[in-house]
Amino acid sequence: MKVLGVVTEYNPFHNGHKYHIEKSKEITGCDATVAVMSGHFLQRGEPALLDKWRRAEMAVHSGVDLVLEIPTVYACATAEFFSYGSLQLLKGTGIVTDLSFGSEHGELPLLQKIAAILVQSPKQYEKYLKIALDRGSLFPAARSEALALYIKETTEIDKRESDELEKVLKSPNNILAIEYLKTLIRTKSSIKPHTFPRVNASYHDREIRGSIASATAIREHLLSGKSMDSLAGVLPQASYNLLASAIKEGTAPIFLHHFRDVLLGLLRRSSPRDLQSIFDVGEGIENRILDGGKKSTSVEALLENVKTKRYTYTRIQRILMHLLLNLSKEDLLSYNQSGGPKYLRVLAFNDRGRSLLKRMKKQSTLPIITNLKHYQPENPLEKSMLEYDLRGTDLFTLGMTDPDINTYHLEYKKRPHYVKT
Repeated sequence: MKVLGVVTEYNPFHNGHKYHIEKSKEITGCDATVAVMSGHFLQRGEPALLDKWRRAEMAVHSGVDLVLEIPTVYACATAEFFSYGSLQLLKGTGIVTDLSFGSEHGELPLLQKIAAILVQSPKQYEKYLKIALDRGSLFPAARSEALALYIKETTEIDKRESDELEKVLKSPNNILAIEYLKTLIRTKSSIKPHTFPRVNASYHDREIRGSIASATAIREHLLSGKSMDSLAGVLPQASYNLLASAIKEGTAPIFLHHFRDVLLGLLRRSSPRDLQSIFDVGEGIENRILDGGKKSTSVEALLENVKTKRYTYTRIQRILMHLLLNLSKEDLLSYNQSGGPKYLRVLAFNDRGRSLLKRMKKQSTLPIITNLKHYQPENPLEKSMLEYDLRGTDLFTLGMTDPDINTYHLEYKKRPHYVKT
């Protein structure tokens, strides 16, 4: 049996995601689909729009058979750690045979060439990289320049690939695709990769038009206070209903600015040494963030005050999420050194997903969690990783718009959602 794996955030699940699942099944010939999905905090350093259980249910209503949660420590990490944690999770199921991901480039050969160079790190490539860095280029630009020089010098590529090379590393989904391929190489995974171009709406497209809009556009639409009615054409019916119900009950939408008081409070009480222990803090950025925290009165102003050409909005947001979660460098490195995720947490499934779970119980290399009340971590690393998940949910609920909703021990109240098919 061929089982498709996808790495997702579904924030929220829209028609573009539905197309991706349908197209992925078509090109891979897979019989079933497992999605590993970020929980309450996401890779770009933002809280999810609505809770992970509803987002997982959206996916199962629209073609996914089983949704597993990416542990919080990996879900909001840099692209390299995010991809490693996600693919180790898929590998840990023991049943996933294929991986599909969208990319702006849409073809594997060039992406695989780049991934192989970055894993092998040849001396000539390192030489070009050092020259570019010594000249003052920022790392992403220096890496692109070094890769272009190395590939053109050592590989026969046609003009189309040569032209594409200049653009590939500037697009977020291409960068993530390369990280997936790097992880597959490094871990000697047997999972077979597939990619194809994204359709219609780009990753950063902020317009609602046609039947496919980006998740960014959907979130921006809600952030600006516009009506849900305009989203009916870009969301599957189940997604629309679940999002509407969450908004009606006051548990959504959730945005970064809802954590203003917590984040500014943490920054105003912290020292440079405190921030230095947080994952992804380095190069003196802690001083700039702390200074921004003292003179800013909103998260938006904080981002503007800290951002430079060197420190992007995304990196700053991600550091803020790490600070909120108190995610230390030491912990994440320890998880990676011991093989990544320590368990498989089930969020939603259908009948086919139930069959997949039965197979996983026999073939998985990781424990499967369906009910936290019946789960006991086997070692300290497993326990501390789970504690980040629990902490993440407790903090996430602070952003809910209705302050009177009882969210105490929410992780222990919620069970995986079964969608009858």
